[in-house]
Amino acid sequence: MTQLDHIMYACPDLQAGIDEIYALTGVMPAMGGSHPGVGTRNALLSLDNHQYLEIIAPDPEQDLAGTTGQLLLDHGGTGIRSWAIACDSLTKVATLAAARNITTRDIIDMSRTTPDGVKLAWQLLFLTDPHMPFFIDWLQLTHPALATPTGCQLSAFHISASHISASYTNDFHISATGPKTYQDFLSDLSLSMPVTEGENAVTAQLETPKGPVLLNTW
Repeated sequence: MTQLDHIMYACPDLQAGIDEIYALTGVMPAMGGSHPGVGTRNALLSLDNHQYLEIIAPDPEQDLAGTTGQLLLDHGGTGIRSWAIACDSLTKVATLAAARNITTRDIIDMSRTTPDGVKLAWQLLFLTDPHMPFFIDWLQLTHPALATPTGCQLSAFHISASHISASYTNDFHISATGPKTYQDFLSDLSLSMPVTEGENAVTAQLETPKGPVLLNTW
């Protein structure tokens, strides 16, 4: 099964990011853990339907030089940085991408340790195009959306870029300009995603106890 899995909301300080999302939604995100070697740590908020919001920030306990954490710290802003699609086989995704002449990076083994000391492990696959989603295989883990604070839902999601854009409203749709390679690739993954042109921007609308909340691009 493939579907939108989570939205990464980047910020330079995790506690400030947690406080911001709590003030907006009325739901307190739960501390996740640290990503060793990546320079980041996170907090999570369920969006139901096996989807969640990840608040990601630099981890002050790690050496940040050359890491994603350093990138987030240097940027200094808050907003949606990326998004992920869940799948059952990253190898299959890479094979399908290669068939469409879409280049991928190597599969990455990831892990973090929860506040109660439990180590979690999963795998990621990134396309070389930074405007495209990345892919995640949760292996045998319980999905984070099932173990994090509830009360919010993703009601609308829109991503656009100069060469690819995507929109989500209940069902997930993506659309791209230029060659229809992306659309064909995502169709190969059983994702119905029509393509439209747009500027580099990402927005997500959440339904929350405090009413609709719009999150903008990083």
